[in-house]
Amino acid sequence: MKQLAAGILILLATAFPARAGEITVFAAASLTNVLTTMQADFEKTHPGDSLKLVFAASGALLSRMEGGESCDVLISADADTINTAIDKHRVVAATRVPFAGNTLVLAVPAGNPAHVTDLETLSQGGVRRIGVGNPDSVPAGRYAKRALQRKALWFALTSKLVYYPSVRHVLAALKSGDLDAGFVYATDASIAGKAVDVAADIPLSPSIAYIAALATSAKNQQDATAFLNYLVTPEAGAVLSHFGFAAP
Repeated sequence: MKQLAAGILILLATAFPARAGEITVFAAASLTNVLTTMQADFEKTHPGDSLKLVFAASGALLSRMEGGESCDVLISADADTINTAIDKHRVVAATRVPFAGNTLVLAVPAGNPAHVTDLETLSQGGVRRIGVGNPDSVPAGRYAKRALQRKALWFALTSKLVYYPSVRHVLAALKSGDLDAGFVYATDASIAGKAVDVAADIPLSPSIAYIAALATSAKNQQDATAFLNYLVTPEAGAVLSHFGFAAP
């Protein structure tokens, strides 16, 4: 019976081999537009390589790695997730590449019907729903929580906070008018166009950092390393700048 099971595993492995040159990248949701744009340039300059991009909240992506899903590169929107991934031996510490920064903003639906102008105005009676990424898995949510805690507002606003599974979900809710305000990245607010306004920039210390690292279980280490190197090239930097990302 054991021999039969082993034979089946071998058959499956040979029937569904990993694509040569395919690099699976687990990336923070806020990078959706910029990495999709980078994909064409990377694949053009690295013949034979292709990117398989998977987007979600950074913490959710790490959970998927822990659950056994295969990836070659993890890109997080914060150092906390990468540090946790290192502690859990999911990525290789020596391969960490900080390659971009961003700004957290307090955003509102077009026209700002609740008249939100800063963090303090979130306490107003007219503000009923404030969107935030779930701090347990979404870096933007953790950044927002820290900013509100510094103002002693986190617990005061608990009844108004609406948790979402990623920063892009918060953006979508702002665009549809389901929220009075929400915490997103400046780059997210900019792609929303006229549907979303920025009420205030939120200063943070330490600042927001996007960090990539090689997965310890990477099946395509050589090509994955080539992608990590690409992220810090002038070509990648130009795409990041175009979408409003800052230098790391």
